[in-house]
Amino acid sequence: MRLSSILSLRRIVNSGFHPFQVIPKPDMWRKREQLQQFTAWQYASERTTVKGAYRKQDKLFHYLNMQREDEKLTEKYHAEQRVSTALAEHDMEYSKFKSILSKSHILLDNIVLAQLAIYEPRSFKSLVSFAKELARQEGMSVIPDDAEFSYDVHVDNSILRDPLPRAVEYPRGAAENHTNKPRKLRPDEF
Repeated sequence: MRLSSILSLRRIVNSGFHPFQVIPKPDMWRKREQLQQFTAWQYASERTTVKGAYRKQDKLFHYLNMQREDEKLTEKYHAEQRVSTALAEHDMEYSKFKSILSKSHILLDNIVLAQLAIYEPRSFKSLVSFAKELARQEGMSVIPDDAEFSYDVHVDNSILRDPLPRAVEYPRGAAENHTNKPRKLRPDEF
């Protein structure tokens, strides 16, 4: 299509803007309202000025990102604390319990054990009594359960074997913020 004076006139007539002034840029107030929603509960210049609000918003997003990255580690830490607390309730040490579970090839991680301890206490108690019986047969010192609360557990020694080798966790993606390329896996690592 050729640009002609008629087309230019049509552009001026059909436009909602003044024909001889600069067409305005996109409105900035929508962004400012979003910024105000994020920082409305802040104090002083972080709420009243745009520069301070953007600075505070960047800080908030940085802290949220740090919390998101640390969430997996804190979940593992809290799960271990919950399991050790539940084991203390049943008079058993965490290290003995985990070693007996690994020797008997019961592959439950701390998150699953913590959920068992919270939501299925009787199942967790039976697992603890099973581990206590195996520990007693191994010759470890274990505090026995009360007679009225104990389960009658019969275990033969064929259950205890060498623990399975720990799974190797390979890093995902490039290391050090993509400055180094990840190494190629060897054939035995597939």
